[in-house]
Amino acid sequence: MRFVASCIGVAALLVGAAAGAGEEGALRVSSSAFANDGNIPTEYTCQGKSVPPPLTWSQPPAGTKSIAVLVEDPDAPGGSFQHLAAFNMPPERRSLPSEAVKSVAPGSALSTGRNSSGTVGFAPICPPSGRHHYRFEVLALDTTLDLPAAADANAIRAATRGHVLARGELVGVYGR
Repeated sequence: MRFVASCIGVAALLVGAAAGAGEEGALRVSSSAFANDGNIPTEYTCQGKSVPPPLTWSQPPAGTKSIAVLVEDPDAPGGSFQHLAAFNMPPERRSLPSEAVKSVAPGSALSTGRNSSGTVGFAPICPPSGRHHYRFEVLALDTTLDLPAAADANAIRAATRGHVLARGELVGVYGR
C-alpha cells in the first residue's frame, strides 16, 4: 500500500512539473551552415568573413510581438562572451542572414545591442584557443523591448524575463 501511495505521489509531482514546464513553447532553430552540435565553418569566424552563420527558425506562437536573437560563448576564459544581441525583429521574420548584422541601417527592423567586445552588432567568433560552444538562442516575445539600440546583452536578457512565449537554441562548435 505504501508503494502505491509513493507511486501516486511521484506521478502527481511529474504532472505538476510538466504543467509548469509548458509556460514556454519551442522554436526550431537551424542553420544551413552547420547542424546542432556541429562544427561552425571557418568562413563564419574571424578567420573567414567575420559574419554570423545564417539562422532560421520556425513560426512563433500567436501573440508574438517581437523576436530576439542572442549569441554567446559560455566557454570564454573570462566567463560568458556575448557575440550578438539582436532584438525587436518583427514576428513574421523567420531568419537572420549572415550579412544582416554586419551593417545595420538606421530605421531597419533590426536593433542590435552592444556585445562583449563593446561594439554594437556582431562580435566575430574567434576563440583564443581550444574548442568553444556557441549558443544561438531565438526568443519569441509577447512585447517589443523598450531599450536603447546599444543596450547590452544582459539588459536585453533581463528585459525579456516574463515575456518569452517560445524559445529555441542551436549550438555550434569552433576551435583554433
